[in-house]
Amino acid sequence: MGTIAYWDCPTGIAGDMCLGALVNAGVPLEYLQDVVQKLGLESQVKLWTETVKRRGIEALKMHVEILESPAPEPQPKPSEPPKKIVKAIAADRDPDKETIEIAALSVFESDVQVLVVDDHNDHNHHDHHDHPHSHDHELNHAHAVIPQIHKAHRHLPAIEQIIRNAKLPKQVEIWSIATFRELAIAEGLVHGIAPEQVHFHEVGALDAIVDIVCTCAGLAYLGVEQIYCSPLPAGGGYVHCEHGIMPVPAPATLKLWETHAVMTFDNGIRKELVTPTGAAIAVTISESFGEVPLMTIKKVGLGAGSQDLEIPNILRLWLGSSKKKA
Repeated sequence: MGTIAYWDCPTGIAGDMCLGALVNAGVPLEYLQDVVQKLGLESQVKLWTETVKRRGIEALKMHVEILESPAPEPQPKPSEPPKKIVKAIAADRDPDKETIEIAALSVFESDVQVLVVDDHNDHNHHDHHDHPHSHDHELNHAHAVIPQIHKAHRHLPAIEQIIRNAKLPKQVEIWSIATFRELAIAEGLVHGIAPEQVHFHEVGALDAIVDIVCTCAGLAYLGVEQIYCSPLPAGGGYVHCEHGIMPVPAPATLKLWETHAVMTFDNGIRKELVTPTGAAIAVTISESFGEVPLMTIKKVGLGAGSQDLEIPNILRLWLGSSKKKA
């Protein structure tokens, strides 16, 4: 039987934590860098790692650094319109033409706001602004923009084509596309639109593509055939946004948990512990959520989050084997 993997998530799961755990477990960083190159993103994304300690426990921190991203010609940053204008824009939208724009899917996307109507297409844009890979629960919140200002974004079909064009191992392609689709389905359900109408903001798309595809590639590199996941910590508290306060978990994360009947628990930490990308990875490639399966442990990889929490902020990837039944 092939390798069994178990995501042990005492403080949650995020894309960068997955990558750190995989490299710590034996996936060469150079291999993941090669995956980035096959995706055609080597000029836009840089991967690097550092060894850190979380509550005295040594773990590997993965950094996904966005170097550049294609964007429209620079335009002056507009000032925020009065709130009553923003509300009027939201009230006049056409739901049949609505699209969603997401800025940093791989981390925290709790501050959802209706911000703008495209004068030409009558579209609304919802921004999810975070600090990429911080896992520190501090948001760089959405700001309102005026009509005719457009941000670069990618549609789900375009992201799926990037993955297909990379000519990665078939299992990596299947896992990666399925994970992105789960993420888009969840966002669509939250906002009442089809998955194909969900738009990923350019920077967030790059970040999420690397997180998801490299995680899937790393698992395939290690020969993982079965993946299980521990119950996920619910987190708690609220995320303070420019236009209000939203509860944790984030809407897309909670929707993923709902649609996949994810087992959760309370670890006492009132932070956002599971990111939407982390949740999408877990629900897509894991066979079930619960206790450790019967396995002989051969290797454990430790992936660090950014913040030092009350307990070690580490994702533990257990790797092992199990004999086939006679």
